[in-house]
Amino acid sequence: MRLLLTGLAVLLAAGYSSAQKVGHVHSLQLLSQLPEIAVADSLLGLYQIELQAKGDSMLTALQKDYQAYMKESQTGSLSQIQAQAKEAALQEQQTALQGFEQAGQQLILKQRQTLYDPILNKVDAAIKEVGRKRVIK
Repeated sequence: MRLLLTGLAVLLAAGYSSAQKVGHVHSLQLLSQLPEIAVADSLLGLYQIELQAKGDSMLTALQKDYQAYMKESQTGSLSQIQAQAKEAALQEQQTALQGFEQAGQQLILKQRQTLYDPILNKVDAAIKEVGRKRVIK
């Protein structure tokens, strides 16, 4: 009886596995061949350059203001209240720059998602459609 059940289970499993069709997609290779990916890569690169330029501009302004403060401080032309106000302004600039740097990574990730999600959804839909049609090449 046990032998009969085991044999039946093996036959059913073999019949089931031969009915399934399995496909494999090398998604990175597929995506690298799409012209939409090249456009998205280019746009993302430009966005990164734009953010970098803004960060560089903020850093340059901070350095310029700091050098001006140091020059005024060394000549003794600032009162204590003026020095404190300039130090507070420099601290605010530094905090804004650090915040921008941290937010920049999130902005890049968000832009990447905005650019790539429609392409990935299109590819996923095409793969699913091929799977529904049971076409294997």
